[in-house]
Amino acid sequence: MAKNPLPKILLEILGVVVVIVAVYFGAGLDQTTSGGHAGMRMDPGTGIEFPLSKSFDIGGGQLLLAGVGTRAKAAVVKIYGAGYYASEKVLKEAATKSGGKGVAKEVIKGGGTQAVVLTFAMGIGAGKVAEALSGVGGVAPDVITTFQKLLLDGMGGSMKKGESMTLEFGPRGEVVLVTVRGKKVGEMKDKALHAGLKEMYLGAKPVSQTLVRDMDVRVPQIEGR
Repeated sequence: MAKNPLPKILLEILGVVVVIVAVYFGAGLDQTTSGGHAGMRMDPGTGIEFPLSKSFDIGGGQLLLAGVGTRAKAAVVKIYGAGYYASEKVLKEAATKSGGKGVAKEVIKGGGTQAVVLTFAMGIGAGKVAEALSGVGGVAPDVITTFQKLLLDGMGGSMKKGESMTLEFGPRGEVVLVTVRGKKVGEMKDKALHAGLKEMYLGAKPVSQTLVRDMDVRVPQIEGR
């Protein structure tokens, strides 16, 4: 007598259902945007991963990852992946006030200690990086000159693929601390520079649209945990 294949089929179906349920309920704070490792969130454009929480020099506490995105030139050349960090309090308030849309604007308003980590997806000259990061409007020329020199001295001749730079923003809206390859290279104290750099990443014309869009996805997850 032929065996009934139904139990085997049911077991296979059950196995698929279990996998789907596991993926669905696991797609929370410890997952990534596209693959990657637990406790990390991947920028799909570059494949670069960022930790979901991280300590910085300013403030001394842990900040949470608000979103990740790609800085690209002409939408083709992928220069670096960016991970933006802020306090849990600021992110939860931003999610509530924005309703999950336009989170980045609320994060700027929220203040507190914030930071953006730039991990390079390609090698690039220090001069090009310094020129791009100092391209903020409304900042005194002498401040821009000093900031460019700080960046150039800190980077040396270039940034290599996989190396990182961090811009940390103090809670009082003045201090910008720069680290390169994990080493503090200097800080600036200027309100216009502080505001301009945050606007560069979270403002109306961000250098990475994917970062701003990802914040609309990521930050409401933090609010609901």
